[in-house]
Amino acid sequence: MTFVEELRRRAELSGAPLTRLGDGRDRYGPVAAILFTAGGYISVRRRSSGTNLVTVWDHRGELVAWGYAPGVDDVVNTLRAWQDDLPLRDLCSDVARYLQASGAQAATETLWSVLTNNDESFLHAIVTAAAANEILRALRPWVSHGTLHLLHAADSVHGVRRGLAFHPTGEATFRVHIYDGPTGPVEDATTAATTAAATAATW
Repeated sequence: MTFVEELRRRAELSGAPLTRLGDGRDRYGPVAAILFTAGGYISVRRRSSGTNLVTVWDHRGELVAWGYAPGVDDVVNTLRAWQDDLPLRDLCSDVARYLQASGAQAATETLWSVLTNNDESFLHAIVTAAAANEILRALRPWVSHGTLHLLHAADSVHGVRRGLAFHPTGEATFRVHIYDGPTGPVEDATTAATTAAATAATW
C-alpha cells in the first residue's frame, strides 16, 4: 500500500474522504502526498527517520505553516481540515498543533531544508553551493521551471523587488541573472554562488 493509499483509507474509515489527494511533486521536488484546494495546497514529505514533514501553502504559493506530524492520523486530520477550508489560524491552534505558522526568517530556513533534503540531481550543485553561502542562505529559495531563484526574504513571491536566478547552462554550470539587471557568464556552481552573493550583499 502506498502512502497516499494509506491516507485515503484512513480518511474513508473516518467518514471524510480526501477527494483531491495524490502524489507527485510540488515546486521544490518530489512529495509523498499533495492535496490541492482553492485556498492553496499541502505537501507531505516522508523522511528517512519515519517522520512526515507537512508544509502548507496559500493560493499564491507562499509557505504559511509547516511542522513534523507526530503520526499518520495527524496527517490525515490536517489534510481533511484543509480540504474543509478550515482557516489557517484554527488549523494550527485546534487541529494540527504541531504546525508552526511562518515568519519570514523561519520560512526561509524551512525552504532551504526542503531543498537540501530533496534528491533533485539537476539542482544539487547550485543548491549545495548557495546553501553554504551565508549571504545567499538568508535569501528565500524559489524554484521555477528547473531554475533556482533567490528572493529577498522580505519580498513576497509575486511582489519581488530584489532577486536573482541561476540559469542552468549545462551539467553544474550556470549564468547568474540579477532581476532587472545583467546576466553573467557561464560559471561553475561555486563561482556562480560567489557572484550572486556579491550582489545580494548590497541589498
